[in-house]
Amino acid sequence: MTLQHMEQLRRISFDHSKTSGLEFDLLRVEEILARKHMDHNPENPHRLDFYALLFIVEGHGRHTIDFQDYAYQKGSVITVRKNQIHQFHSSNSKGILLIFTEEFVISYLEQHEANKIVKIFNELLNPQYTELSESSYEEMRTLIHQMQVEFNKEIDEHSASILRNLLQAFMSKLYRIRAQELRRDLDHRYMNQFIRFQALVEEECTIHRNVTYYANKLNITTRTLNTITNSILQKPSKSFIDEVLSLQIKRMLINTDLSIKEIAYQSGFNEPTNLFKYFRKITGLTPESFRSMHTIST
Repeated sequence: MTLQHMEQLRRISFDHSKTSGLEFDLLRVEEILARKHMDHNPENPHRLDFYALLFIVEGHGRHTIDFQDYAYQKGSVITVRKNQIHQFHSSNSKGILLIFTEEFVISYLEQHEANKIVKIFNELLNPQYTELSESSYEEMRTLIHQMQVEFNKEIDEHSASILRNLLQAFMSKLYRIRAQELRRDLDHRYMNQFIRFQALVEEECTIHRNVTYYANKLNITTRTLNTITNSILQKPSKSFIDEVLSLQIKRMLINTDLSIKEIAYQSGFNEPTNLFKYFRKITGLTPESFRSMHTIST
């Protein structure tokens, strides 16, 4: 990853003005890479306020999500969860970027199907990168094409329903493929509680790092909370909280020009030395060394 000039992280919101309230959009990758109709540089790290899915139909390239690089080619599918940080890299690739909001999922899909999409985009529960077989690629390319045709028509009262059904079919096929790729079986008894816990931690980890706090918020015991995280992630709740907070710290170290002191305060530490000890314990690195590693070409 190369970051020669750190700048404040850009947050990209869904552009409702383009889609007549659909909460769904479809963009060509080649136009994004050419920065056509873009009000920001997609090759700079940025945080999304919506879900994004990259479907590659031609060429080769690279995409970065939270410090992880994914090399892609024809037949690659990459999912980016809301609030993740990602960036494009210049290439000759062509494809489609599907983007949609949480409201689109909740409003237009039944609960079971909405939960399925939440799981597909959750990097803790599913891989973010999938390489499709030739037959799967052809099936899903057909669905993408049908979405393009429908999206490019004049929006009417039927548009949302048709796009919803096409997206649901696409996601169900992707869910099936990714379920086969998983090396572990997820305990679905605790899935909804885990997703609620994850959302709470991601929102409040810079304020609260105590397991008891989150257990109380969820109206369960700390023992039950540990049962949930052990069943889903094979790790205790405290380890998960620490991982989420350390990720937030890494994001600030790499994608902003905040000082270590400023990052310490924004992360909930009274003193920079406390951040230093905490970060080193979790990652094995000092904040300064982690920042240096990602400020030069690697």
